[in-house]
Amino acid sequence: MNWPFSMQERMQRWMAQRHPAVTGTVRVRQNRIYVLPSGFGLGYAVTCVLVLIGAINYQLSLAYLFAFLMLGLGHAGLIQSFRNLLGLTVTALPASAVFAGDTAHFPLQLGDARNYARFGLHLRAGTAQETTPLAVAAASETQVWLSVPATGRGWLALPRMTIETRFPTGWCRAWTVVHLQAQCLVYPAPEPDAPAWPSGAGEEVAGLRQRTGEEDFAGLRQYQAGDTLRQIAWKQSARLEWLAVRTHDTPQSAMLHLRWEDTAGLGIEARLSRLTAWVLRADATGRPYTLELPGQRLAPASGAGHRDTCLRTLALFGPAGKTP
Repeated sequence: MNWPFSMQERMQRWMAQRHPAVTGTVRVRQNRIYVLPSGFGLGYAVTCVLVLIGAINYQLSLAYLFAFLMLGLGHAGLIQSFRNLLGLTVTALPASAVFAGDTAHFPLQLGDARNYARFGLHLRAGTAQETTPLAVAAASETQVWLSVPATGRGWLALPRMTIETRFPTGWCRAWTVVHLQAQCLVYPAPEPDAPAWPSGAGEEVAGLRQRTGEEDFAGLRQYQAGDTLRQIAWKQSARLEWLAVRTHDTPQSAMLHLRWEDTAGLGIEARLSRLTAWVLRADATGRPYTLELPGQRLAPASGAGHRDTCLRTLALFGPAGKTP
């Protein structure tokens, strides 16, 4: 009863040995292309055989001509399908990080190494049924994005891909298997409608300092896009040759502390999901914040770089975030 599963496992092991993961660029060679007749091709082959049998039985020269003409066209279609994949190059480009539950998009660059245009190609990831149609012009490159569901946080590996074609006649199905070493980082899914961080994180104290105006003057700097009119030092700018903007030291109490212990009572994934939502919310405020996890603490900072560092730390927290 279990023999279909063992055969499938054997097939997967055989495919892994014959098509190991490769870093960089894969070039499709003749020993990596497989060709089989399609359903329509099988019907065409049966028709050829019947015509040939009739020609032999009745000794009809015209039937011989027609039978061999059909066989020649079928063979030419097989060669063209094989040639449509031969020399194709595939390169995996860096993929942008996504959140769990979204779809990861792996950018792939397909090129032609034989100065031969490729038509009717279809790209499929793993065991998925959906395919991505594409074509490659002669001596050129084209870019396509392979969509893969990101179900969990951590590193998502690019699955084994199948590139197939039935060009030009549809009588034959030619395909090749490409396995590239590429990964996409998947952040934890932010908790929807996450509660506000505890008052101990610095929210209330920071608001009080901001309302009372207790900020330390740090100096002047040149105007940058996005600065408000209230920040411009008009008197100093009148004496200078450039538009000056006042800068202030952010009080220590305005810093947010996003701590693991503030999410007590939740499971590991739920705690990471809430911390992810807090990181995104803190980044939107523009205030500096720290992230404290068991065994690690990120220094206070702000900006897109700090946000990405915090999200990466959350994505790779614990055994679930290890590289596959």
